[in-house]
Amino acid sequence: MHQFIAPRAAGLTLAAATTFITAGAAAAAPPVDSDTTGVPARTVSLDTLEDIRDSVIDFDADHRVWTAHLMFLANDFMDGRVPGSRGAELARLYADEVYEKAGLIKPFEGEDGPSWRQPFDLGGRVEVTGAELSVDVSSDAGMMNFVHEEDYVVTGLGGQGTFEGEAVFVGYSIDQGDGGFTSYPEDLDLSGKIAVMLRFEPMDDAGRSAWTQDGSWSSAASFDGKLSAAYARGAEAVVVINTPGADDGRIERLDTFRSGRTGSGGPAMLMTPEAGTQWLEAASGKSIDELIAHANEGAAPAMLAGTVTLEAAMERDVLQAENIGGLLPGRGDLADEYIVIGGHIDHIGMGNFGSRWGSGKLHPGADDNASGTAAVLLLADLLSRAYAQLPEDADARSILFLCFDGEESGLNGSRYYVTDAIAPIEDHALMINFDMVGRVENDRLLFSGLEFGEGLQEIIQPAMDATELELVIPDSMNGASDHSSFLAVGVPILFSIIADFHDDYHTPDDVAWKINTEGGTMTSHLYYDIAMLVATAEQGPTFSSPTPGARRPQGGMGSISVRFGVSPQYSGEGQGIGISSVSDDGPAAKAGVQSGDRLVRWDGQKLTDVEGWMPLLARHEPGDVVNIGVLRDGEEITLEVTLEAR
Repeated sequence: MHQFIAPRAAGLTLAAATTFITAGAAAAAPPVDSDTTGVPARTVSLDTLEDIRDSVIDFDADHRVWTAHLMFLANDFMDGRVPGSRGAELARLYADEVYEKAGLIKPFEGEDGPSWRQPFDLGGRVEVTGAELSVDVSSDAGMMNFVHEEDYVVTGLGGQGTFEGEAVFVGYSIDQGDGGFTSYPEDLDLSGKIAVMLRFEPMDDAGRSAWTQDGSWSSAASFDGKLSAAYARGAEAVVVINTPGADDGRIERLDTFRSGRTGSGGPAMLMTPEAGTQWLEAASGKSIDELIAHANEGAAPAMLAGTVTLEAAMERDVLQAENIGGLLPGRGDLADEYIVIGGHIDHIGMGNFGSRWGSGKLHPGADDNASGTAAVLLLADLLSRAYAQLPEDADARSILFLCFDGEESGLNGSRYYVTDAIAPIEDHALMINFDMVGRVENDRLLFSGLEFGEGLQEIIQPAMDATELELVIPDSMNGASDHSSFLAVGVPILFSIIADFHDDYHTPDDVAWKINTEGGTMTSHLYYDIAMLVATAEQGPTFSSPTPGARRPQGGMGSISVRFGVSPQYSGEGQGIGISSVSDDGPAAKAGVQSGDRLVRWDGQKLTDVEGWMPLLARHEPGDVVNIGVLRDGEEITLEVTLEAR
C-alpha cells in the first residue's frame, strides 16, 4: 500500500502545527451500509448517520491530518515521549491544543479549575547522595574500606540511615523454603545488628538451585522475601552478597533497583562476590565454601567479628505522569453514558527500560504508539464535527478521548483512570483502545473484544461490513494494553492492533517513515463509524465474560524483567502462540526456536495465547532457565531457554 510521508516537523511550532492539523475536511467517503437487519433500535437513523458522515469524512484531508499527528509525535525532538522528559510534556501540550481546537471541554478537576490533565504518581527515582561501608575486623585483615559502585552499591530496595555495630551472617535469609527449610532458628533477634546474607537459595555443586528440577531459582530466592525476613527480626540494615559460584550471570552485576521494590526498612546494599568473600572469610575465620555449605544447611546464623560502619543516604523523587483527556458532551437521555476512545501517548525514550536492543539510542515509538494517539486525536475532531450536525432532539452518549500516560511501565494511566473516572464506571458503555495501528500489512487489522459486549456486534455490524480492512478476529482476547484495565472492572471493550507484528517493536527502528499512513487513516474511519453507531444506539452493549475469571488481564510489559527474543502473532489462530520472527542472538534463537514455530508449553504449562503467557514471563528474573515446548511440522519439540534481561 502507498505510504504517504509528511515533511519532517522539527521546525514546526506547536500552535502552527495544531492549526494546520485541525483544519476541517468536507468531501464524502463511502457511506456505512444501511442494512439494519439485527441492529437494535436507535434514536438516530442510519440514513441520518450516513448524511453526517458524508459531510465530515474526507479521506485525503483526514490522511494528511493523521499523518501530521504521527510525524509530530514520532519526531526526534519528542525524546521518545518517556514520562518525565521535555518531549513527553510537548506531546501533552500538543494533545491539549488539538482537543481545544476540536471544541472539546476539559473533563478533569485541577487545582485551578477544569483541566485537560489527570495527574498521577508514576513510581519513584532514587539518587544516592551518601554511601559508606567499612569493617574493622581487628585482626590481620585490619580495616576494610569498600568502594561504592565498585565493591558494593546502595540499592532502592531499602531505606536510608547510618549504623555502627555488629553483623550477623544469616545464610540465605529464607523464612520458609523447600521441605521446611529455614535460615532462621526460632526467636532469633537481629535488633541492633546488620544482616549479611547470600543471594538466591541453597545450591548444588554446579551452583544451581538444589530445590528445582531444572535448576532455576524458586520464589524463595526473591529479594523481597529475604529482606523482609531480616527486617522483621529487627535488622538495622541488610547487605546481600552476590553468591560466589552461583550459576547466574547476575552475580557479576551491581544492580541498584532504583525504582524501589521493598523501599522500606533500613539500608539495603548489594555486594560483589569478591568483596563479600573478603569480608566473610576475614570476619568468620572460615572459607567461603564452608560458609556456603553452612548456609545450604539452614538455621545456623553466625556472628561476624569486627565493627561495621555503614551509611546510606538517598533522595527519592516521585515522577508525575498525566493522562490527557477531552470530553465531547452527549445529549438527551444518553448523555450520562460514556464511550472512552483511548491510546497510550508515552513510549520508552532512550530505551532505559523495555527496549529489545538495550539503552543508549532514541526509540521514537512511531507505531508504538504515536499511531494510536494519532487515531485518538483525529477522531476527536471528526466526532466533534459530527455531533454538531446531529438533530437537535437526538440522544447521544458522551465521548471521552484519552491519551494514557505510563502504559509502557505497567498500564499505569488506564489503571488510574478506572479508579478515578469522571463518572461511575458502570456508566461507561464502551472502551475503544488503539495500540500500534500504524504498520497495517495487506489491510489486516486485529479486531478484538466483541465477546465482551453483549449486543455489541449487532450494533456495529454495518461498520464492520463497510470497511475495506480485513478484520482479523482472534479466538481469544490478546494483547496487554490499556483496554485490560477496563476489562478488569467490567467495561466492554474493542481493541485494535496490527495483525502482523514486526521486529521494530520496542527498538530504535520504530520510525515514522515505515508507517502505513493510509492504513492508519482507514482504521480511524472504521472507528468513526463504530463510535457513531454505539453513541446513538438506544440500547448500548452490556458487559459479558464468556469465560468467567479467565478474561481479566492484569499487568503489562512493565512488570516483566526478562527477554525471550521473539515477535509473537496476536491473531490467536491455532494452538499456542505463533512466532513471527526470532531475534538474532536472543535467548529464543540460542535455544533453537525458529520463525514459524508455535509456542505451546512453558515449564509444563499449556499456552493458549499471549495474554496467558505474560503472567508467566512476569514471574521470572534474568538468568532463569525454562523448558519450553514448540510445535514444528506437527511435532512438539522441547527446548531449554535461558532468559536474559530486557
